[in-house]
Amino acid sequence: MTEFVAFLRGINVGGRRPAMADLADCVRAAGMTDVHTILATGNIRFASDEPGEAVATRLEAAISERFGFAARLFVKTLPELAAVREACPFGPTEVHDGVAHHTYVTFTADAQTVAEILGQVPAGQRLAEHGDVLFWQTPKGSSLDHPVAKVMNRARIKERTTTRNVNTLDKILAR
Repeated sequence: MTEFVAFLRGINVGGRRPAMADLADCVRAAGMTDVHTILATGNIRFASDEPGEAVATRLEAAISERFGFAARLFVKTLPELAAVREACPFGPTEVHDGVAHHTYVTFTADAQTVAEILGQVPAGQRLAEHGDVLFWQTPKGSSLDHPVAKVMNRARIKERTTTRNVNTLDKILAR
């Protein structure tokens, strides 16, 4: 069995507010074991003997059918997620020029999506890439106004990304 983490995109927005207990039941019904949701933001830790791509396809279909919206998941094995966290060059909160900055991790469909985002963000931002993941920092309270967030909110990119605070990764990995 392989331990996985799935990040459900677009949860708690646009009427997509499934109860995490219902989400966990759905994942179990789709054949996954040792299922746990972490926080109320669509983070699911589970085990399966299927490969990650098959798991993502199965869960996207099950969640879409059960909750009535087109589910999009970004799935990593637990070791892959640990490697992502290790690669993050920023601390969870850092102070720059007297201002607290929070660190975010954006999971994307592929490395080309990361390159597309980076090509549209103005210079001077605190960014780092790691394969299909983008790390970025923003002053506390301004995550929706940050240049990276504005790029990721564009229709062409929106469906190919999901973002979590780096503290969320720490909670998932500590479970």
